[in-house]
Amino acid sequence: IVENLGPVGGDVVLSVLEHLKAQFKGVIVLGGAAAADSVAIMANVSPEFVSRIQAGKIIQTIAPIVGGKGGGKPDFARGGGKDVSKVDEALAEARKLVG
Repeated sequence: IVENLGPVGGDVVLSVLEHLKAQFKGVIVLGGAAAADSVAIMANVSPEFVSRIQAGKIIQTIAPIVGGKGGGKPDFARGGGKDVSKVDEALAEARKLVG
């Protein structure tokens, strides 16, 4: 699941991610932009997929696209940036990484 949640902040992105991961086994990457200069991106990878792809690597790769940085663990990571116009581009890159 790779999705732009629209004009929402990090708390909403995290809440949606927590809800989805309880019901879905796989890779989830979500983004949102609560303000004109505030992007939140998060990734979750179910334990059975961590050997193939890691949440921290996804966020480290896509956060610079939105002018930010981030990181985390193999199963969960978060990041942010300031370029709201690039959220869809960052998520498109996440789709490529997930394959």
